[in-house]
Amino acid sequence: MFENNVISSKSKAYFRNEQDMLFSSILIILTLTLSACLTESHLHQAIRFSEASITADDGATIAKHSTTAIIHALSVQDQEYISSAGRIHLAMAIVSLEQAIANGNYDEDDSARNAARVAIAHFKEIKK
Repeated sequence: MFENNVISSKSKAYFRNEQDMLFSSILIILTLTLSACLTESHLHQAIRFSEASITADDGATIAKHSTTAIIHALSVQDQEYISSAGRIHLAMAIVSLEQAIANGNYDEDDSARNAARVAIAHFKEIKK
């Protein structure tokens, strides 16, 4: 009888550890999945605000949308799983958005829109 209690307590401990391991594995997978989703979301938002820069009516609005796009692009930059080529495209997109902001602030609307178009092209290269 005592022997059955020992086996029973060992099996309970084993299953408890197995449940903990399963729970930990699920948490790790969930965290990695959410991280990937958040990065995609920031990249998508950067593209969306860059597109809004292109359709904006005036330089101030172009600068405003480009600034928001840079904020999202910088959030993408902090993620580890972007390839080295993707990081180069991201850096070029940020530089293009900075040019869009500068041109928008000087009311050079066409130049600002062209810079935003270049940023979108670089963002889309990251998605490939």
